[in-house]
Amino acid sequence: MKQGLLMFAVLLAAVVIGSLFGDFARTVSSIEWLGKVFDVGISPFTLNLKVFEITLGFQIHVCASEIIMIIVGLICYPKLAKSLFE
Repeated sequence: MKQGLLMFAVLLAAVVIGSLFGDFARTVSSIEWLGKVFDVGISPFTLNLKVFEITLGFQIHVCASEIIMIIVGLICYPKLAKSLFE
């Protein structure tokens, strides 16, 4: 349970830091590519069944710096978990 919460916290911190760095990177021309945002998902669609109507969709907006920070977080997690839970 504790390790799962730690993994969640590390990934959440990685996404937040990556997002902040991506916002900063968009303003600097030499590292502008780190702030490029990629949209991944399924566009919303509506299913009308006469009795009720359901709208489903899923979108994720990810920038390159967030992906890099998630990879760094996944690499650092085992070392961090080992030092905290020993």
